[in-house]
Amino acid sequence: MAKNFYTFIVVPDASSRLHKLRLPAKVLYICTAIGLISFFVAVGLAFNYTRMAFQVADYNNLQAENVDLKVQKRNLEVSTVKLDSKLAALESLSERLTNLIEDGSWAKRFPKANISAIGGSKVDYPTADLLRRTDLKAGVDLLKDRASDLEGQMKLLEQIAEQRNYIMRFTPNIWPVRGNITSHYGNRADPFNGEAELHQGLDISALYGSRVLAPADGIVIYAQRKAAYGNLIILDHGNGLTTRHGHLSRFNVHVGQRIRKNDIIGFVGSTGRSTAPHLHYEVRLNDRPVNPRAYLPRS
Repeated sequence: MAKNFYTFIVVPDASSRLHKLRLPAKVLYICTAIGLISFFVAVGLAFNYTRMAFQVADYNNLQAENVDLKVQKRNLEVSTVKLDSKLAALESLSERLTNLIEDGSWAKRFPKANISAIGGSKVDYPTADLLRRTDLKAGVDLLKDRASDLEGQMKLLEQIAEQRNYIMRFTPNIWPVRGNITSHYGNRADPFNGEAELHQGLDISALYGSRVLAPADGIVIYAQRKAAYGNLIILDHGNGLTTRHGHLSRFNVHVGQRIRKNDIIGFVGSTGRSTAPHLHYEVRLNDRPVNPRAYLPRS
């Protein structure tokens, strides 16, 4: 059986001699197959290497992102703890303000003050330690709810404070003149005849001509002489509250005039049924005399 051969002629450079290489066809086929296999193996190895290189790069990126996320998580935990402390402080402040607003003594002193009622059950929010031991996102959501509730509470307290401030402006809660009280509200002996009578206000001793101040915002509804009161000023403060200032030497206001707390409305005198210079001061609620001391500061 004849064998097929392939002859390769090699011509060296700058040489006249020829070299012949005679190879069987079978050997040539085998070498070609080995070459093709080697080529595909090399291509496969190069592909795998490239894929591995990308995987390593992705792994390194994930490692870096993981470290960054851990740092962010730690920073978030620290921020959460600080936020928790701030919210706790604000809640404590809110509770103190609520207690001040709900203080019964204030309501007794100013019975006509129509302050909005506040209250409700206390909500137990998560502590910082609990947040660290639970899902951080859930803890942050709880803190957001806590902050939202606190914001609503503070807004309510702000509204109540503004309402109280408005009421205080129209509440006769300052001394119209400074001096000793020579006759208190209530039953007493008449200084002229010694008979029992109901003294409807306070007699505050002061030097003749001392300034008399408006105890609250209001409107002048009376400013002239009135029997035993002598020169009398009546101020209407709204909500049924009026004040009377008697025995004045002269006026500094006129009927219809709007006045503000601490404005000078007149001057101490001894007009009318009076034994010496002083201010007769009354507070009336729906035109019924009440004890002015219930509205005045103790100092």
